[in-house]
Amino acid sequence: MTNETEYDIVAELARKVERLESAPSTFLTPEEISVLSGRKSKSRQIEALRAMGVPFFINGIGHAVVARSAVEGGKSLAPAAPKAKWVPKVLQKG
Repeated sequence: MTNETEYDIVAELARKVERLESAPSTFLTPEEISVLSGRKSKSRQIEALRAMGVPFFINGIGHAVVARSAVEGGKSLAPAAPKAKWVPKVLQKG
């Protein structure tokens, strides 16, 4: 392996890392949640998010996790309508 090839590999890896770092995350950062809620403590953030009606879940260490799409107006997180219950043709009316 030549030095030029090693340099090319390192440069390509650096470009990939840069692209990954610039891509937005699926979830808000802890700092963004703090700004959104106006609170610093995790329990107060949870209270504020509930009061604002922002959908979130609580992770294993008790922190609120908010999907970026919930505050950016992206795809709705509403559950799909329930399917009609199956009924055998013998029992169907009509």
